[in-house]
Amino acid sequence: MLFPKIPQALFLLVLGATTAFAQKSTLKQTTANIGSNPTNVKLSLYLPPTLSSKPAIILALHECGGSGEKYFGETKYASLADTHGFMVLFPSAPGPGTTCWDVHSTGTLTHNSGGDSLGLANFVRYALTTYAGDASKVFVTGTSSGAMMTNVLAGTSPHLYRR
Repeated sequence: MLFPKIPQALFLLVLGATTAFAQKSTLKQTTANIGSNPTNVKLSLYLPPTLSSKPAIILALHECGGSGEKYFGETKYASLADTHGFMVLFPSAPGPGTTCWDVHSTGTLTHNSGGDSLGLANFVRYALTTYAGDASKVFVTGTSSGAMMTNVLAGTSPHLYRR
């Protein structure tokens, strides 16, 4: 036996709890109907094992060549969410493979007109409604192209994000 002083039943119980925790602490892709998503932004979210009542929401936007899944692994948002009970949205820019966010088209630069910005805003609205999020604690952040999209969202949907 690998751990001779630990009773086998206790070892299996601890192993099972660890496995259950690991399964809960993963990024989950969603195909939920979030409303208009004209560019087909891919939607993934991270829910900590213990989600706060009326949780804060962080929309975390990746760089060019990245993805929501990659950004999940590159940042500490998930471990911070585990500690503080907020949720993190890790979308991926649409297009073949990994790509940059659309930060230049008329659709994405116009409120509720289309482009990536509309899909992202609707993803936030979906999270607020589905998980009873705190509308006064919605934040958006990003790296490189994600930082540019952060500026676009602040301009096209300023009512959604904390200033």
